[in-house]
Amino acid sequence: MTPDTAARGAREPSGPRRTVERLRHGLGLIGPRHGRHGLSAEQLDMLALPIGDDGVVAGVDAEGQPAVLGINRPTPYDVVLIGGLWTAQVLALRSAATGARVAVETGRPQAWMQMVHAMGGGQNGLSVYDVGRVPPQGASAGTPVLVVRDCGMRPPRGRVVSGPWQSVLTLLPYLSPVAPRLLRQARLAGIQRVSPDEAAELGRTMGLSRTEVESLPALPDGVTLWCTDRDRQYVLTQPTDAEIGLLGTPRRMD
Repeated sequence: MTPDTAARGAREPSGPRRTVERLRHGLGLIGPRHGRHGLSAEQLDMLALPIGDDGVVAGVDAEGQPAVLGINRPTPYDVVLIGGLWTAQVLALRSAATGARVAVETGRPQAWMQMVHAMGGGQNGLSVYDVGRVPPQGASAGTPVLVVRDCGMRPPRGRVVSGPWQSVLTLLPYLSPVAPRLLRQARLAGIQRVSPDEAAELGRTMGLSRTEVESLPALPDGVTLWCTDRDRQYVLTQPTDAEIGLLGTPRRMD
């Protein structure tokens, strides 16, 4: 012990007086003395949480497990659905339920008005615009946006495109001359029941297997083959009672 250390020790109070001095100087209470809490490596698995994918539940897969589409992303995301209006509207409803704002660009606004009224007249997450009239949406991480383009067989190039936190879903009722271009740009493609000729063309364009091509003309209502660059998954969209009351039962034709 040095002389300086001994001098400080003589000046510093000990025991109860030391506690009083610590409180007086704002140092807080002295906590209880106990061993540290710790887990062994084998016990870490007990802390695992059953967290699944984050996104919009499109339906269930062949094993009956939820099939989730990660629509709200920090990077541009384009989706093409070759199918029916019913499925696009269910996805729009479920996207709005996750907190996204939905902007619908359509040449048939009357087909969307029932949804708009049910969701509060356009003030609660869903707005409808004429073709080419969608304004900038101001998407952000706090307010992601889904733009649904329901513009017929030959949708014009959109003024509002995909970007950070703004995804675009383009609905095509059938395979059209613009479909190959849109499919090349898309990160995700959904295919519902199509004709054998359309199935063969999609097989060549998207590299589908023979089994997948042969299945497309016979897909039941509500079933979609969702495709990415590497994955293929058949998904059955099962509507809730509220969705049936608003949109009716699953159907391919409108």
